[in-house]
Amino acid sequence: GGAVLLAVYLPRTGAKKNPVSILNQFGILRSRMMQGHVLLSVLVFSGMFTAYTYLADMLERLAGFDGSLVGWCLMGFGAVGLLGNSLGGRMVDRHPLIASLVFCAFMVVGMVAVVPSIHSVFALPVALAIWGITQAALFLVSHVRLIKAAPQAPAFAASLNIAGANLGIGTGAMIGGRVIDHLGLGNVGFAAAGIIALAIVLAVLLIRRDSGPLAA
Repeated sequence: GGAVLLAVYLPRTGAKKNPVSILNQFGILRSRMMQGHVLLSVLVFSGMFTAYTYLADMLERLAGFDGSLVGWCLMGFGAVGLLGNSLGGRMVDRHPLIASLVFCAFMVVGMVAVVPSIHSVFALPVALAIWGITQAALFLVSHVRLIKAAPQAPAFAASLNIAGANLGIGTGAMIGGRVIDHLGLGNVGFAAAGIIALAIVLAVLLIRRDSGPLAA
């Protein structure tokens, strides 16, 4: 499923006629913009997984759903991601950083709304849908954003995004666990939203600094 979505929505970079040396690829890390892009991926995925890691627990323990209903909710969460991939693919072609900012902003809304609407038949699905759409979109947007930031080394840029995402996933799960231990499960979404808010601030700073593709 995920592989098919990536094949459909990710841009085709094509074969490079003049391969960039490994030294030059690592050289893109000297750019402050590229460092900012990688940090943005770390923050985005940290925020995502601070809450998403514990979404099933939230639905079970806070909403009182049984295992079967939790499973259906998670399936729905994933299904709306198809829309997120479509929206993300369209927006990232126009401006990757603005796309990141917009989807992060809506993700904050979805995350923060889950707990207050946890017992609402109407509001909870809306909150989860917003969260699911934006989360799927940001997987795609983050990947393409790094590639577009370093078109001279797209494969290396993509690997940097994956590394940043993996770091963020682990960090987010750890932060979420600490939040549960000290503040309770009901505050995980708010903590995640705080991290995403930092990502929004960084995206704004990068937009102001953005001057096109990075130099080799």
